[in-house]
Amino acid sequence: MRCLPPRVGCRSFGFPPDPTACARPAGCQSPGAPGPTVHGAEVTTLMSRHFQALAGISLALGGSLVPSMASAQYNRVPDPNAKRVMVAVFRSGEKGLGVQAADALRSRMTSDFPFKQVYVLPKQDIVATLEASGFPVADALEPHDQKALATILRADEYLAGTVTKTATGVKVEGQLVLSRDNSLVQPLGTYEAKSVGDATKEISRELKEARKQLEFEQKCSNLGRQGQYDQAIAAAKEGIAAYPKATLARTCWAQVLISQKAPPAQMLEVSREIVNIDPKSKQGLAILAQAYRDLNQQDSSVVTLTRLLATDPKNPRLQKDVVDALTSMANPAIARPIIDEAVASNPGDPELLRARWFILLGQRDFKEAFTQGDELVKLDTSFADTTYFIRTARAYAADSQAQKAAETAAKGLQKFPNQPALMYEQIFSLRAAGQLQPALEALDRAIAAKVPVENASVFRIQLLKDLGKADEVLPAIRTAIAAGDTASNLRVLLMQSANDSYRKAAASKTPEDFQAAVDILKYADEATTGALKGQAQFLLGATYVQFGQAKLGAAQTEKSCQPAKDAKDMFVEAQILLPKGGATAPDAVRQLMGALMQLDPAADQMVKAFCK
Repeated sequence: MRCLPPRVGCRSFGFPPDPTACARPAGCQSPGAPGPTVHGAEVTTLMSRHFQALAGISLALGGSLVPSMASAQYNRVPDPNAKRVMVAVFRSGEKGLGVQAADALRSRMTSDFPFKQVYVLPKQDIVATLEASGFPVADALEPHDQKALATILRADEYLAGTVTKTATGVKVEGQLVLSRDNSLVQPLGTYEAKSVGDATKEISRELKEARKQLEFEQKCSNLGRQGQYDQAIAAAKEGIAAYPKATLARTCWAQVLISQKAPPAQMLEVSREIVNIDPKSKQGLAILAQAYRDLNQQDSSVVTLTRLLATDPKNPRLQKDVVDALTSMANPAIARPIIDEAVASNPGDPELLRARWFILLGQRDFKEAFTQGDELVKLDTSFADTTYFIRTARAYAADSQAQKAAETAAKGLQKFPNQPALMYEQIFSLRAAGQLQPALEALDRAIAAKVPVENASVFRIQLLKDLGKADEVLPAIRTAIAAGDTASNLRVLLMQSANDSYRKAAASKTPEDFQAAVDILKYADEATTGALKGQAQFLLGATYVQFGQAKLGAAQTEKSCQPAKDAKDMFVEAQILLPKGGATAPDAVRQLMGALMQLDPAADQMVKAFCK
């Protein structure tokens, strides 16, 4: 691929530089020397051989690049105030038809526009430049090369377009492009006619109208750059009044709104107007998509982003920007065909492959994601970072391959020892795979090494419960809380253990089980807050009712004072606790309070009878 040199200083006012304007596309290197690297207004001093050849020609011809064979018409010196306009070869599937269209339009414009206002660059200038660069003179250039050619020829504007044959003649579409930024495009319409001469006549006529906005667009741009936003917008509106179909003036207006940080609704209105006039406007579509996104109209934003990528489907930087936006806001299924096409157009591009990997994971196409991930690691070993291992392990877990997930996490830990998230994934996956003891051992090693594994205390208690080590659960909870662990999940596990203890006591009705339930529920009442505390108080009150009832039975059987007094004390506690936990189980509280109305007097009678 041959590429003309990129221009210097490609940043346009109020909007990021167009990717195709500011960077040499992949594969665009001149023989023998690297292409210039562009960063905003900075360019390396290296020049390609083509550029050096052009510089030599320019110097030999006094900087004009006008061959000696030029006709008398073109030997006239252009007015210094005249706008320099270049007409590029039109794109066409028919050999020679694009050249015919460009020649016809160039000739028509020379007749239609005053020489002192518009200087149409002679064909000889363009041919000489292309030949010096080693480019074919009869083929349409890519957009970035059109812009580079216009920059070398010092053109302020250039005309581009397409031409196709029809059953009755030709169909020609024209565009006016500003050389300073080739995303600034004014469509000039599509015309069908018997000949390219007739069609380009219409384009020239429309161009004359479209150019009425240019002085106001330039004024808008200058004022906007100076921060005079109201005046800039007023200038843009003058341009629109001069040419109602103006996209360039409207684009400047939209850029000013961005600089002003105007409400999204305002940017939406202006960008809609741009896109309605020019459905392929890159800047219009980009601003419209962002406005939709800011207004939380995600579906509309996705559609607009897709339309934006369709304007230049082989532009890898645009592809990546659009795919990144899609994956951050939309159902990955929407972005899948877009990224697949982008990867097909740019095979081996690591950024696009990485974006595709994320989309595949989001779409839960795990089989393809695993294959894509393996290819990326082979292509670039640095891709195998912690994110890769963590996401791949999670994908295996989501795909019901817990063992593979644990193995992936283990591989990651070999490369990144004691990485907390990888530790978590390994332990989680081992537990899911049924390897409970190895999971507990791995967690204990991490805790001993002071690796901050997420929710380590909760994780460990869950593993203890899974392993049936119930006697170790409550001590582990107490230890974690005493150490300052404030995790709410830890309190949930505490309440689960307390509830289990209550159920066991209610079933067995043994004093030992009731006392164990009372002890853990008292601790739960102290260690919890909110709804959990209410549950603890309700269960403790319910336990006191049942435990007290059992004590009354013992007092009656043994004719003993102490069980009767214990029962009385428990009923008093229950009457205090049950209303506090009433929101947990209102119906059960009413029933228990009703039972207490009978049990409490019975306790009084037994105390009176047995405690003398």
